[in-house]
Amino acid sequence: MTHWVLSVSLRMASKLGKNTVYQRANGLPVAGLSIAVAILVMVLSVVNGFEVALRERVLSLFPHVLIFDRNQMQLNQAQLALIESQEQVLAIAPIMEIGGMLIANGSHEGIVVSAVDPALEAKVNDLPSYVTSGTWSNLEQIPFSMVISQQLATALDLALNDRVTLMLPIANFSLAGISTRSKRFTVVGIYDTATDLDRATAYINLTAGTALGGNRFPQGVRLKLKDLFQAANVLQSIYYAHPAQPIFGSSWMSRQGSLYAAIGLQKQIMFILLALLVAVAAFNVTSQLVIYVEERRSDIAILKTLGAGAHEIRRIFLLQGMTLGLIGTGAGLILGFIACDAINWGLMTLQSVFSLNLLAEYFVHYLPFDRLLADFFWVGFVSLMLCFIASVYPAHRAAKMMISEGLRDGV
Repeated sequence: MTHWVLSVSLRMASKLGKNTVYQRANGLPVAGLSIAVAILVMVLSVVNGFEVALRERVLSLFPHVLIFDRNQMQLNQAQLALIESQEQVLAIAPIMEIGGMLIANGSHEGIVVSAVDPALEAKVNDLPSYVTSGTWSNLEQIPFSMVISQQLATALDLALNDRVTLMLPIANFSLAGISTRSKRFTVVGIYDTATDLDRATAYINLTAGTALGGNRFPQGVRLKLKDLFQAANVLQSIYYAHPAQPIFGSSWMSRQGSLYAAIGLQKQIMFILLALLVAVAAFNVTSQLVIYVEERRSDIAILKTLGAGAHEIRRIFLLQGMTLGLIGTGAGLILGFIACDAINWGLMTLQSVFSLNLLAEYFVHYLPFDRLLADFFWVGFVSLMLCFIASVYPAHRAAKMMISEGLRDGV
């Protein structure tokens, strides 16, 4: 590109910005492009946030792998040694899952009670760091104690050191009639993870769980892995090492894997759909450039009279389109970056003021977002490419304009 073409293009771009973008209604296509880019960036950041929240927050609370014995109430030493020998295993902890009902203050909630060893559980579960009232260590020190979620505490009107009754679905038959097995526990800790775990999960000591559940509920182990995406391979390695072992297990992929895959697929679909929105906004720039070409017919004729060729005129107006694209894309990227914080603040404020939980149906009860540089780059690149394509027709129209038409319009 010759020096004068660039100079003329930049001078016309300055006039384009002054007259078109700020003062005329023709600037609306640029504003539309900015909004479309901002929406695309914001949505991708939120989807990234949900993916990160699932991977780093939710999956640090849910078991990577659970393993039980089909025939025995708990795993034997040989089976534990086999599990610990796996290269991917960082730590293991015993666990017993008990279904039941919590009853307190005239209310009741169905829950899943995890009977755990508090010291070992802290090595495989990040939940102790989310305890907001009381301490996790009290679970080990106080007999028949329980750690519940803030959501359950609110539903049952419980506070620290209150008593709550755990009723199990175990019926005892006697001459006096049918009775159920139940036990009163002391609330020694309240946690708040803002995830689905808060809905119906409580923790008690493994000793209390064994005494209460008896032989009705098997005791297994919970595994924490170096790479949680190797969960299925770890299970396969354990199965194939000793096929005769009556071991069975489940991984986080069977519980949350479909959700993780859905988030990845959703990101791809959202990018394609919202890229079409950017495309519509970018091609609206075409109409703006067509109008600008019509306004500059006399200037085009003068440039051609002075010796400018069709390809040079085409380059000038392609640069005009790229100028509009840079303005709209740049503004959209900045707006999208700021909008993530603004929307998150607005949502939290709205929920606080009106006592709402708009994200109660999701696996995390807050709006996560993660702004990735790669997403900003690809959104900007796609937007500029679409603006370039949208500029081809107006530039071609300007290049084909007859000198006589432009001089007649300038008279």
